[in-house]
Amino acid sequence: MNWGHKIIIVFVLFAAGILTLVIKSMRTRIDMATADYYAAELTHQQNMDAQANARALTAPVRIKQQGDVLEIVFPAEMHAEQMTGEVHFYRPSDARQDFRLPLTPDADGRIFVGRNRLHKGSYNIKLQWEAAGKPYYQETQYYIQ
Repeated sequence: MNWGHKIIIVFVLFAAGILTLVIKSMRTRIDMATADYYAAELTHQQNMDAQANARALTAPVRIKQQGDVLEIVFPAEMHAEQMTGEVHFYRPSDARQDFRLPLTPDADGRIFVGRNRLHKGSYNIKLQWEAAGKPYYQETQYYIQ
């Protein structure tokens, strides 16, 4: 085999490799963090203020996994307050596994989420609530085992 044939073989292999990468990249699923960036940007300052309110609490909202239940525990000062809001489970790797729950804590300020709704992996748990006319926001990265 002469050197001309070897060059042609190298070019064909290179083209096949590039074609394979193009096909794989076209089939890769890409999820956006939010569908409407503009609306999210308009509320950014309000979100920053709500985060400051959450940091001013005596303790942050705790999240812990116990067996088949994920428990979200609010600090003691929030137990007597009437809270409204939602919990957003954001899965960065797959938007199909995202879901939202209304914020409905019990008398001890706890929310229980069944493990069957969560898949193993990383979640950003976004808590957004209002108590006594004051907005709060806390975002926590959590790994579900």
